[in-house]
Amino acid sequence: MEKTATNDIVLTKKFKKFLHSIIEEHYNMTSEGNILNYLWYMYHKGVNAGTYRPFIFMAEMHLLKEMGYMENDDIKNLNEMIKSEDKDNFYLGYLSLESLRSKRIKEHGAFSQANKIYTDYISSYASKILNTTLFQNALKN
Repeated sequence: MEKTATNDIVLTKKFKKFLHSIIEEHYNMTSEGNILNYLWYMYHKGVNAGTYRPFIFMAEMHLLKEMGYMENDDIKNLNEMIKSEDKDNFYLGYLSLESLRSKRIKEHGAFSQANKIYTDYISSYASKILNTTLFQNALKN
């Protein structure tokens, strides 16, 4: 992807707010002894805070899949849009993910320890939301 195409979008306040909301939620989801919590810490409060990486969107897509909002083909298509060199494709992919995330939160609420909807997703987080294969694939951009 062209740096300028991505930078135009990822530097906006709206994008940064959206990115932060994903990172913060996944950081909180992994806070109870999950090995991936340190990774999320680095992007939430650490040296990479506020930095966009494809695995962040992949984690959200897989959470949406597990909750019934996406299928594998949807993830593949959305990922291709986000990896596209075309600025408009990246933007549409981002807006699509934002829309699906908003729908999930509207219907189930955001993650919190008190929200029992997420209990099963927390226990299988490392295998179904962000596993090694997903992480490696996200880094192959």
